[in-house]
Amino acid sequence: MKGTRLFYTSLITMLLIGCAGNQQGIDSSLYDGKPIDTLSSEEPPKTEQEAISRGDAALSIGNSDLALYEYIRALSFENGEYKDRALYNIGRIHQSRGNLALAEKAFLLGIKQNPDNIKVLEQLGTIYSKMGDLELGKSYFYRAINADQVRLTTRNSLSGKGVIEPEQIAVLKVDQYSPEYAYMGLGVIADVDSDHKLAQACYKQALSIKPDSVKTLINVSYSFYMSGEYRKAQRFVVQALKQEPDNEKALNNLALIYLGKGEITRAVNVFSRHMEKPEALNNVGYFLILQGKPDKAIPYLQQAIDSKSSYYKVANENLERALALVREQSSAGISSKN
Repeated sequence: MKGTRLFYTSLITMLLIGCAGNQQGIDSSLYDGKPIDTLSSEEPPKTEQEAISRGDAALSIGNSDLALYEYIRALSFENGEYKDRALYNIGRIHQSRGNLALAEKAFLLGIKQNPDNIKVLEQLGTIYSKMGDLELGKSYFYRAINADQVRLTTRNSLSGKGVIEPEQIAVLKVDQYSPEYAYMGLGVIADVDSDHKLAQACYKQALSIKPDSVKTLINVSYSFYMSGEYRKAQRFVVQALKQEPDNEKALNNLALIYLGKGEITRAVNVFSRHMEKPEALNNVGYFLILQGKPDKAIPYLQQAIDSKSSYYKVANENLERALALVREQSSAGISSKN
C-alpha cells in the first residue's frame, strides 16, 4: 500500500513538472530565450488576439523574449485565425538575433498556415539569398510579388521560368504595403548576374514603395557604378548620405565613383571620412589596381607606406602587385612594337 501511494505521488509530481514546462501547450521548439517562468506572472491570454497583442506590446518596449513567448502562446489556440501573423513575428525575432534556423522554421510553418502571406514569403527569400541559395531565394521573392499583385487585383505576375525582362518588372503595380525587400532582393541577385538593367528596374520599384530607403539607394548607386553610369550612381548615393552621412557603405560607394570618374583626390578625402589616412591611401591604390590603373596606384601606395610604418605590410604587398603589373604592361608594349 505504501509503495502504491509513493508511485502515485511520484506520477503526480512528474505530471505537474510537465505542465509547468509546457504552459498552454506551448511549442518550446520555437522558443530560444531566458527561462519561461521568469517572463510573466500575468494570467494566460484568453484569446489568440490577446496573446498577439501582448506580444506586440512586449516587442514595442524591447522585451523580445516575452514577445516571443506571447506569440508562441498565440499558436496554442485551436482554429486560430492569425497563426501566420504570429509565426511571422516569431521568425522576425529569431532573424534579428541571427538565428536563421529557427527563423526559417517559423516562416515555413507560416507558409503552411497561409501560402500567400506576402511578408513571410519575402523573408524566406531574404534568408535563402543570404545563405547563398540565390535560386531558392529568387523563387520566394517571385511568390511574394505575385501574392502582392493578387492583393492589388492586377493580372500581372512573374514566372520562375525563362528570363525576366526589365519591362516585366516596370509594369508591376506597387503601393506602400508592397514587398520592398523582395524587389530589392531581386535587384541584388540581378546585379550578381551582371544584369544591371534588370537590377535597376527592380530597385526603381523598391524606391516607389519606400523612396527614402538607404539600403535601396546604396544598392541602385552601386548598380549604376558597375554599369559605368557614374553620374547616376553619384546622384543616388548622395541621397543616401543626406539621410545617413556616416554610412560606411555609402561613403565607400562614393569614393569608388570618384575613382571611376578619375577624381582621385576626392576619393581619398571620402575614404578618410571613416578610416585613417594611410588606410584611405591604400584603398585608393588597391581599387586603382582593380580598375587596371596600376601606374596611378603606385604613388598612393607609397604614401600609405611612408605615413604609417605599421601599415607597411598590406600597402607594400599592393605596391609590389602594382609594380609587377606595370612591368607586365611595359613588356607587352615592347613586344607589340617588335
